[in-house]
Amino acid sequence: MTIVTARLTAAVVPVVALALGTSLLVYGRRAVSQTTLVGAWWWALAALVGWSGVELYAALMPLSAAEGRLAPARLTAITLSLCPVVAVLGAKRPQHTAWQFVAVTLWGILALPAAEAFFLHRGQQVEVGDARAWLLWIVILLGPINYVPTRQAAASLAVAAGQALALSPYLALIHRALVPRAEAIGLAICVLGLATAWLSPRSAQQWANTCDRMWLDFRNAFGLFWGLRIQERVNAAAEQNGWNVELRWNGLRHKGDADARREIDPAIESELRSMLKGLLRRFVSSEWIAGRMPVDSGKAAEIKD
Repeated sequence: MTIVTARLTAAVVPVVALALGTSLLVYGRRAVSQTTLVGAWWWALAALVGWSGVELYAALMPLSAAEGRLAPARLTAITLSLCPVVAVLGAKRPQHTAWQFVAVTLWGILALPAAEAFFLHRGQQVEVGDARAWLLWIVILLGPINYVPTRQAAASLAVAAGQALALSPYLALIHRALVPRAEAIGLAICVLGLATAWLSPRSAQQWANTCDRMWLDFRNAFGLFWGLRIQERVNAAAEQNGWNVELRWNGLRHKGDADARREIDPAIESELRSMLKGLLRRFVSSEWIAGRMPVDSGKAAEIKD
């Protein structure tokens, strides 16, 4: 009876993680439905189901029955959670669909030791070489690198911490489980990261032009990598046309002036707005853009950043 109780108790974590994580992802589906981040959303859902399923199997099955299967299954499922951020890095039309094959390939490279252990060396410890051990670190850190400068900083750090904890036996410089049941605890931390993204506070601020809301929502969703690319394109065009404005990380401003309340020449603002809309259409739909345009473009409005 004690063994049964212990197994049921251990099963609580993956069951709750699956239920809560799925609810958060389904709720957040609307936020990405009009963007090229849909692929990353599907990767996140697949990782959640796979990782939770493996941990539920580990909790309910006797150790003897799971021997030779559990470690490879865990590595396969946990490395699947690294694919969403890889999908984000290729989320630009028209290559965003084909980029999913890059994510699949990377997942195959990272999970190959699990396949070798399962099919060729059943019952032996999963061995991850030094190159893969460092590659795991690199892909884990991609999330924080891309999202720490955005509103999703805390969420990205939580997800990376959960992944690092769960993969600690295979990571360079660690090569051991940091805590008992590290995989289940890592799963719980990753789901906490999803909850943090959903609950992250949005501070109200005044904006004095019609570009800021589109820009802020875009860089919060797509992160540093694509944000810098768009910023570079806009600022290069402004420099070429002799406009005394620049797109900064916190919005469109006059050069050398941090005051967001200072109005920009309406003609220049209109040109920049059209340019920004054209660039963002490679990532989002026209409806997404229209939903972020104020009804009265000549007045400042309060938005959430």
